[in-house]
Amino acid sequence: MTHDVRTRRGARVVVLGGDHLASLGDWVAEMGRAVPPGEEESVGALLVDFRSQGFAPSAEEAGTLVESLRTRFHDAVPPLAAVARAGAQFGGTRVLCTLAELRGWRACAFMTEVEAWFWLRAQLSRPARTAPPT
Repeated sequence: MTHDVRTRRGARVVVLGGDHLASLGDWVAEMGRAVPPGEEESVGALLVDFRSQGFAPSAEEAGTLVESLRTRFHDAVPPLAAVARAGAQFGGTRVLCTLAELRGWRACAFMTEVEAWFWLRAQLSRPARTAPPT
């Protein structure tokens, strides 16, 4: 299930996750549906929840997801919180976040949604960061 959440300060957070997202292709397609062309700048943050389906991105799949985000947001990706279960899923999710961080984006992996929201709220109160030149 994908949906938008508005914070108390009015920031738009797109929450991605659900049982129907079982493969890399499903996740890339869902990102496209969740943030249609022209709406990129209205997104203040992303929360990606891998737990319900159990999708664990491999290093290659994590790279594909990061590239999809870069393309979708024109390299100005908003803060990204990713929630995963302990074990291999968390490891793959941490690789995703590390690849995003290497691009200069704010990204972090969590095991609970509460921690992810706490971090996202802190990120939304900080000034925007631009990516380093590539």
